[in-house]
Amino acid sequence: GESARRSLPESVLLDGAIGLVHSLKYATDAESMGAPDYIRTVEETLVDGCGDCEDLTYLLVGMLSQLAFGYRTAMVILPGHMLAGVHRDDLPAAYADAPILPGGTYVAIECTTSRPIGDFKNEPVLAVYGDGVEYIDQSAIADTGEEFFQDPTQFQTIADASVKRPH
Repeated sequence: GESARRSLPESVLLDGAIGLVHSLKYATDAESMGAPDYIRTVEETLVDGCGDCEDLTYLLVGMLSQLAFGYRTAMVILPGHMLAGVHRDDLPAAYADAPILPGGTYVAIECTTSRPIGDFKNEPVLAVYGDGVEYIDQSAIADTGEEFFQDPTQFQTIADASVKRPH
């Protein structure tokens, strides 16, 4: 209940949410759905117990942006990969020294494998958050955006979610 939640340090709650996502099996869409690209709903990811980097990122971002946490979140897109981002000011004090993404606002959280909060591949980064898209690295427009925006339904899914819950 609420009283139990208040007795746990915020870092324990965050670690628990990340641990839940890490406990799910990584599976490509081709392996698990028989399709080259399929975007699961959060419910499908939980019921199936698996997902690819997009599915697991949507799940973690969805959890961390709810009232229980209330974090400002981002979907961080790297070439061929996606991970979650949390606004550095929203993280528990235990993560105050976590490395930040280029641009100085968000901290990366890997959803497919256990890595320390803030650790990510140093590649061009495109962040989708709240009511906008931020090109944190200019080369992200060409290196990341081209691949991501080939399927306009992916962007529309993210844009629809942003309209429903602006930051």
